[in-house]
Amino acid sequence: MAKSMDFPSAAKKRKYSDNVDLSLQQESPEIAYVAVPGPQGERGIQGPKGERGPEGQQGLQGPKGDPGKDGRDGKDGKDGISILSPSMQNIGWGLYSSSDKKLIRTGADEGDDGWVNLTLPGSTENAFEDYLPRGCVGLWNYNTQKINLRTLNIGSIITIRYNIEISTFMTNTEIWLRTHADISDHYPTTYVGSLKYMYDYDFSVDQTFFLESRGIQTNGCRPQIRTDNTCSARLKSMFIAVS
Repeated sequence: MAKSMDFPSAAKKRKYSDNVDLSLQQESPEIAYVAVPGPQGERGIQGPKGERGPEGQQGLQGPKGDPGKDGRDGKDGKDGISILSPSMQNIGWGLYSSSDKKLIRTGADEGDDGWVNLTLPGSTENAFEDYLPRGCVGLWNYNTQKINLRTLNIGSIITIRYNIEISTFMTNTEIWLRTHADISDHYPTTYVGSLKYMYDYDFSVDQTFFLESRGIQTNGCRPQIRTDNTCSARLKSMFIAVS
């Protein structure tokens, strides 16, 4: 019959740190001594300040360098004349406004074959002329009610923006606008449109023409409007630009 044998006693459960220490003891059974630095000592007394050394002698000035080469000449600038139009007319513009809200009557039976002059009552107080072309006077004459071209060069380009208010009394009223010169047939004429409803309208129309002759330069031009049905209209203001 087999002899009973005792089982080894169960080891006590160790902490993780105990197992680590045990493992290190098994790997290095010999006792190792590790040097541990001691506490920092007190700061020593500052030593005496050293004497200032003698000042060195100034060095000799070096020889003068050779002069540099001249830079290349720049390109010639433009004289400014090349940007002007062939007429040599300086650019500029003026704004002219009305001093009141007086209306004019239009219609097929009014004016010259329906063409009625658009007037712009006022004075120089109603003009903004800070940017007129150099050497030019006002581009609108409140006394003659004409576009003034006398101080412009022949060949100049004139662009005008008319700001107009019109009241229609019938539906589908046609409106035309022109800048008229009495001695020329080359004035611009614009079909503005057919206004569908009876209403008070505001619109702007741009027109461009060319100062082609001395006669137009002397006589000037007038803005005119034509409608097939009776309307009331007024010219509120004009921008006149020259180039």
